[in-house]
Amino acid sequence: MARIRHSSESNRLAVIGAGPVGLETALEAASRGWDVVVYESGRVGEHLHRYGETALFTPFGMNSTPRGKERLRTEGHRVPAEDEILGARDLAERYLAPIAALPELRGAVREGCRVTHVGRRAVTKTRGVVATGDSSRQTCAFLLRVETAEGTSFEEAGVVVDATGVYGQPNATGPGGLPAVGEEAVHDRIDRHLPPSLAMARERYGSRRVLLVGDGHSAATALGMFDTLEKDAPRRAPLCVEWVCRDRGRIRPFEVVTDDPLPARRDLMDAANRIAASSPWLTTHLGAEIVSYEAAGNGALRVELATREGRKRIEVDRVLALVGYRPDLSITRELHVHHCYASEGPMNLASAVLAARLAPSGVAGDCLAQVSHGPESLRNPEPGFFLLGSKSYGRNAAFLLAVGHRQIQDVFTLIGSPAASRASLETAPSTSSRG
Repeated sequence: MARIRHSSESNRLAVIGAGPVGLETALEAASRGWDVVVYESGRVGEHLHRYGETALFTPFGMNSTPRGKERLRTEGHRVPAEDEILGARDLAERYLAPIAALPELRGAVREGCRVTHVGRRAVTKTRGVVATGDSSRQTCAFLLRVETAEGTSFEEAGVVVDATGVYGQPNATGPGGLPAVGEEAVHDRIDRHLPPSLAMARERYGSRRVLLVGDGHSAATALGMFDTLEKDAPRRAPLCVEWVCRDRGRIRPFEVVTDDPLPARRDLMDAANRIAASSPWLTTHLGAEIVSYEAAGNGALRVELATREGRKRIEVDRVLALVGYRPDLSITRELHVHHCYASEGPMNLASAVLAARLAPSGVAGDCLAQVSHGPESLRNPEPGFFLLGSKSYGRNAAFLLAVGHRQIQDVFTLIGSPAASRASLETAPSTSSRG
């Protein structure tokens, strides 16, 4: 039987997602006197665990906060060096898991708890519309629908931070971002995340015909992985990779940032370009689009491509589709959140990011050029609700974890302690979103 768990909801700050931004938010909240609870559908650092051994571009110092490192050192933990390049799983195990076990968060981080919806107690979406002057939403607690192995419950909170990321919602592989014909029917043959280890990659792709889709950093990582598989086992049946990537008019398939300050990223892209230019096991379909998938009688997948020369059919055993990810907007459908029509991030922040990019002296699209746009950019029409981390950028892949850490400070500039939060929500401007 579903139940409603009541609490002193005005003092409770609910964080959805126990990733890098979610846990740091919880740590900051606890230091300011909030009764904090973190809901995580999987395990702490779930998305980082899915990346597994994949190395991060940025050094540990850019992926951590002074508060987090100070608290771990105080508790006797050995913290990685500032310039150390960690694998994704390493960051989860060596930094996030110890933070989740700190005394102030012990018992607050609840793994295996999926928040499926967030609304307001006693108020539906059509009530409390800012433009009408109706402020009834501000006096009603948030209501979170939570699913666990034991059942479903409704839990209350005064402030909600959605830091669920985007890695769980892959994009489709067909033309124009739409699903290709037959894509849903063969979904079990399409992998949409990098394998977490070389051993798993060898088991899944070794000696097989593979269709690789994508042209970003993940695709570059996949090419390096395939190259390693070939070099490690040259005597077995050869790997055959068909690579579909968009043609952006570049001289090389992967764009290398001039004077890249991240050596790990520069080395990855240089290596991927070398592999693309000289590997006999790789066939490149530049500028092609996937039109359809069909299960062939011999156990293979028959894939139809639209190329510059016309239609082409190839047969493969598996597909590794690395075409980006998108936010799950269904969680907050009952809240007043204005999403950008292009990125699907919250409109205030999306407008600020775009304006900064278009300004004559503005930042470029690279993640290292991203900056915080201040507390007001994080406000939503829904008072007390905040989108942080990569989900705040929606489909814009330029998010940098250091920006997420700055967002945390910006949010607490707005809400402060529980008492300050109550006062700020009562006097919050009726912000509709820009643009």
